[in-house]
Amino acid sequence: MTTRRDAIVKGLLQEMLREEAASVEADCALQEASIRFEVASQKYCAVRAMVTAHLGYSPYVERKQLESVGAGLIRSDDIGKLRFMNMKTGDAIVAALKETQKPMTLEEIVERLLDGRILVPKRMLPRAVNAALMRTTGIEKTEDGKYKYVEEEEEQF
Repeated sequence: MTTRRDAIVKGLLQEMLREEAASVEADCALQEASIRFEVASQKYCAVRAMVTAHLGYSPYVERKQLESVGAGLIRSDDIGKLRFMNMKTGDAIVAALKETQKPMTLEEIVERLLDGRILVPKRMLPRAVNAALMRTTGIEKTEDGKYKYVEEEEEQF
């Protein structure tokens, strides 16, 4: 004879197993999405590097042009969200300074890199940026404590 308690326990166990099955299914979907994201981001980074090399500068310098070309492909608010993905911190700083074409504070640089999805943990980014600013060529500190990119002059023979 099944008691009321046994029925309740059986119902709870069934509910738990349904939720476990849903969690397993969600975990599989998450893993699949993670793999799709990794593949898409690697392709994006390769194309971004190719476009930057052909242009001779970051395509994100000309935001209006990107918005007109991207109409119907990507929401305007999403343009540039991944522009620093898989970049070394120093390279991302140089790209950010070139994009803005104006001196920036350490905090402004950190914020810009976070907006462009650099893959450095948020709490460690200020230290990583500070270290990269000291060792990256082409970056100078202004009198008011901001940083700017200075084009390297080619040697004349």
